Amino acid sequence: MIEQDVNQRLKKQNNNSKLYTPTPPTTTCGNDSLKSRQTTSPTLKSYLMACRPWSLTISFTSVLLGNALAYKFTEHFDLVIFILTVFGGLSLQCIGNLVNSFYDYKIGADVKDQAADRTMFDFGLSESHITKMISLFLVNSLLCLVGVILRIDNLKVIFVEIVPLCLVGLLLTIFYTAAPFSLKYKGLGDLTILLTFGPLLVQGAFACQTNYRDFSVYIYSIPLALTIDSVLHVNNTRDIKADKQAGATTLASKIGEDNSYYLYIAIYVVAYLFLFNLSMDEGKLLLNFPVIVLPKVFHLVKEFKNKNYDALVEKTAIFSFFFGTLYSIGVMLTLE
Repeated sequence: MIEQDVNQRLKKQNNNSKLYTPTPPTTTCGNDSLKSRQTTSPTLKSYLMACRPWSLTISFTSVLLGNALAYKFTEHFDLVIFILTVFGGLSLQCIGNLVNSFYDYKIGADVKDQAADRTMFDFGLSESHITKMISLFLVNSLLCLVGVILRIDNLKVIFVEIVPLCLVGLLLTIFYTAAPFSLKYKGLGDLTILLTFGPLLVQGAFACQTNYRDFSVYIYSIPLALTIDSVLHVNNTRDIKADKQAGATTLASKIGEDNSYYLYIAIYVVAYLFLFNLSMDEGKLLLNFPVIVLPKVFHLVKEFKNKNYDALVEKTAIFSFFFGTLYSIGVMLTLE
């Protein structure tokens, strides 16, 4: 009886030991990881994050400044035009962000273990998803343009003043990274961003409100354009090593990390000096409204010196938003 009881206990212990046998860790090779990424269903958040929402303040402030300048020059403001130009500008930037993610991935500038841009790796988005999103934003941009056309109802203004700006802006946005020009990889990225989200987008928003272009708008756009370019500059400084490995040339990779730090400082110095010069020419100190956030520049410069690039990209974009918003307010308070 005792022997039978002992045997039953031993048998029970053996069964329990099987239940708690540790499972060896599984390893995934590159192909398994790629398969997992492609088969994961993207969510609404995935699509949103792929557009880099934190960066969309760039196009918003450019459009805001263009509308503010239109109000300054004409004391006229069309809310419908403002809404259409905002959504058009946001769509334009989303196209640029998605095309950039797509081509950085294709040429190997972004790789899974190192890329700061996680669009092609963490969100369950395939190349097909990205191309469909680009197409969607292209359609949305076109619809915004159609809305502006219907609102203005003046073919000469549309095809002489507005469409050329829209077309050039769209082409620069796409070919910033897309083949065959790939401007970013040839050291022309900073110039492309300066032109697209500075003079072109600001002038485009201005022309939609006023039905004409004004050369002075290009001048007014320069301080904001510089703060916008500072966002790209931080991004490219962070990616110097990855870009070199992929054979891509940026201004940051050309001048090196140390000189990029001094260029970052110079961008803000020039932006504020240019703004101050504009206010002196007009005799209207209210244009210097962005001086309110000037102390923040010192914190940004310190972050750059400490090489906290990942956090600094978003912080620089946020600074550009406040700079642009305050600048726009200052513009509206200095009517002609």
